[in-house]
Amino acid sequence: MTVLLSSAVGLANPVTVQVINQGPGIWGNVATGLITAAAAIGAVMLTHRFTLLREKQALEEKRLREQHFIATELVFVLERFAEQCARVAIDDGELVPPAPGKQYERKPTVNEPQINLDGITGDWRILDPRLMYRIRELPVLHIEAVRKISYAQEGDSPPDYSYYFRERQYQYARLGLKAAIQAKRLCRLSRLPDTRLNATQWSAQPVLWEVWRIARHRIAKEAIDNRDFSDTEFEDMTP
Repeated sequence: MTVLLSSAVGLANPVTVQVINQGPGIWGNVATGLITAAAAIGAVMLTHRFTLLREKQALEEKRLREQHFIATELVFVLERFAEQCARVAIDDGELVPPAPGKQYERKPTVNEPQINLDGITGDWRILDPRLMYRIRELPVLHIEAVRKISYAQEGDSPPDYSYYFRERQYQYARLGLKAAIQAKRLCRLSRLPDTRLNATQWSAQPVLWEVWRIARHRIAKEAIDNRDFSDTEFEDMTP
């Protein structure tokens, strides 16, 4: 860019001053620097994002592996317990030959099962808290059921022991159903093959359900007749 300047003495001899305009070059360098910095920051952020995604994916894969491991352990424990409960739930007993001088008495033909979760080596914390609670609750419910059955036996009379057998069948149908339902939920949550407990009408879950349904109907009827609703609370037995 060229600028004409006049001297203070006169206008006869104008002085020509040439100014080099470097504006476009300066702003070009600034723009280039900003673009380079932005690209570097973007690359860092993108790398950080990919790193977080990989870490998140690795954690999720680890969580799924641990969940599958403990679910596999628990499903078989629960299924085995449900199967054994189904045998007790349909056990009407048999008349045992009496000892000398004694009358016939009805005795169980199937031993009552036990449930033990102490051998589970997987990480319980990986499970849904509600599901974990329902499974860990089963041994406590089993102790309660055994106590109620013992009370029924003590208050019953030979040789039939009908009240004892009804209570025994009901309590183990209830326990078996709870175990079967939690096994089904575990399979669904962990994407495992569905349980075989309800494969046919003779499988454990339909048997348990039928015994439980009949028992609940009887308990509700007795509660209405006696005006006692203390044992008619609703139970969640949905899978």
